[in-house]
Amino acid sequence: MNWQNAIGILSTLALFAPVLIIVVAKLIRYKQYFSLFIYCVLAFGFNLMTEHFVNVPKNIERFYGITNNLTDMPLMLGFLYFQIPSSVQRKRMKILLAVFIVFEILLIVMYGITVKTITLTMAPGLAIVFGYSLYYFVYSVKRSFIHNKFIGKAIIATALTFAYGCFIIIYLMHYVLSLQDVSNLFLIYYFITIIYCIILSVGLYMEAKRKSKLYELLLTRKELMSFFADEKKPAAPKGATGLWKLN
Repeated sequence: MNWQNAIGILSTLALFAPVLIIVVAKLIRYKQYFSLFIYCVLAFGFNLMTEHFVNVPKNIERFYGITNNLTDMPLMLGFLYFQIPSSVQRKRMKILLAVFIVFEILLIVMYGITVKTITLTMAPGLAIVFGYSLYYFVYSVKRSFIHNKFIGKAIIATALTFAYGCFIIIYLMHYVLSLQDVSNLFLIYYFITIIYCIILSVGLYMEAKRKSKLYELLLTRKELMSFFADEKKPAAPKGATGLWKLN
């Protein structure tokens, strides 16, 4: 094993970290984290194939990789949709998502599930996700200085903004500038994956802790409400009959 393989293995483990946190910390029960979970699972699965932890035929690996790229933008935009509070922006995101999916379908009909299809779809997809990640980053960082509950969100937003900013650079290097040094591009991708997955995992862990505390507070509140509701009920004297109560 050389150091490049070692970096690839580390990136695979890093991709598994958010999946593990979302499941173990029970964030998966919240709908806003479901699309992020699917996104991380697909990326983790692709790394398993490229690092040969799972041996599949080359055509299956290629098909899986293209599918992973095609679902990237819809899944990530689906996650960001629940993080952005502005109703105006959310409405725009719905329209963008619908238009983008139609755009992908048209390209698939024209060119099939091919490299040309992902080359044409990735550019606008990366730009849109990066734009909304940056919007989420600015929004959450501003509020994190006032409310501690936004710290975890700000860390998640930092991870996504960093990741998609770097992915745009890789896209330009590989698809626009047509650099042929694919092994080094993969190495850069692995380093980026390790960094952003660590940051993302920290943010998810903090959000999980916050939601766990809120859940405990909610249970305590319900128990107290139930207790005081029982206290307020009038006590009937011993031996009272049903007739006495009605009178």
